[in-house]
Amino acid sequence: MRKLSTLLAIILSMVILLSACGDLEGLMGGDREEEPVTLGKTFEFDGLEITLGRNIGFTKYRSHHSELDGAYVFYIPATVTNISDSSNGLEMWQVTVYSPGGVSLTDTNNAYEIEHAYNEDSIFSVGNVQPDVTKQGNIYILYDKDGEYIIELNNHIEEDEIEIRFDLTFDFNAVPEEKTEFNLGETLDIAGLEITFINDISWGTIRNNWSDNNGEHYFYLPVSMRNNSDESKGFPWSFEIHGPNGQLVDTVEWEIEEEGIKRANDLVPGASIQENLYILYVGDGEYTFTFSDWELYDDLTVSVPITLDPDDLPVIQTEFTLNETFVFDDFEVTIKDDIDWTRIRARWSDLHNRDVAIFPVTVHNIGESTNGLGWSFKVYGPNGIELERITFYVEDDLASSGDIRPGAVLESKLHVLYEEDGEYVVEFTDFRGGDVQVFIQITKD
Repeated sequence: MRKLSTLLAIILSMVILLSACGDLEGLMGGDREEEPVTLGKTFEFDGLEITLGRNIGFTKYRSHHSELDGAYVFYIPATVTNISDSSNGLEMWQVTVYSPGGVSLTDTNNAYEIEHAYNEDSIFSVGNVQPDVTKQGNIYILYDKDGEYIIELNNHIEEDEIEIRFDLTFDFNAVPEEKTEFNLGETLDIAGLEITFINDISWGTIRNNWSDNNGEHYFYLPVSMRNNSDESKGFPWSFEIHGPNGQLVDTVEWEIEEEGIKRANDLVPGASIQENLYILYVGDGEYTFTFSDWELYDDLTVSVPITLDPDDLPVIQTEFTLNETFVFDDFEVTIKDDIDWTRIRARWSDLHNRDVAIFPVTVHNIGESTNGLGWSFKVYGPNGIELERITFYVEDDLASSGDIRPGAVLESKLHVLYEEDGEYVVEFTDFRGGDVQVFIQITKD
């Protein structure tokens, strides 16, 4: 009996000792529950070293073509390093996000739409990288409601699964403001097309006989445009200008024969351009530029306060005298004060024996095309009546001169049929309204 008691005591002592050893093993680092993974901690998954940052960003998703337009989105910064021996990367199919209600937010087309919309900096758009290469990006998640979200990583091949839990309170104040009203000098972005109206107003006067606005004033300002998108773009066709009273206002490029920014088409990706915008002046006040492009979610407007100071208008000289050089229809013209005389010899004509004053003329083509003065001028006598043309009776007359190539200089003569002493006027007229008058005092000794 005593031997049996001793045996039981030994067995009990061994059980206690083994139990103590088990506890010690636990204290010394045996099997124990792993510390949960949270945002900000680095962990390994499927040959990758991953850190999901704590600095969560907030934004609003915009798309005209989606039912998700206006939905709120938050994004988590991710750093991924390939610690395997081969090309590797984090794939979207390996990630499942659960809302506070336990509903998967990534097993739907909505998740793929959101990631695709932000693919420029999505961690999933990086793709595979070589060993020891680190890439950074964001994981974009459709916001459901405040509470605990779960990010589950699973390669679905081996038993490699990570779960990250975090609490989220959406910061609506951190969502970037959708700016729709701008001033001069501020840059608009229309689907990657950056447009800046530069605060440098200049003035001009329309001189075009074919325009209903001939003689009216216009203002213009430089506009810079840069295409940051991945496709060719031009100045938006939906652009409108409203005057101080809300009326639509025209641009005047064709009336003043200027290209202007509105004709800037097919700007390739990465290219930029700066041209002027020419606008008809309809009174002092605030002019509004409006873009209503289909790629915009809301109209964008630019406010342009305009006040006409007469001193700002360019002085356009239209009256000249001998030896003064003037510009007419892309020609520099000088009628020189070096009078000579001749007489018409044509017995069969009523002009037989009439006196003619001769003035040397220099014509320089400063334009970019071949052109001539030809019949673009008339001569009036002291009584204000147009004089008869005498080109048929004289040689080297300006009216019968041919075309002049760009840069060329023509030396010719202006023949004026003499009537009496007094002031004669040579009037040059073109369809653009760039009329010029040259006053010549003729006295016959």
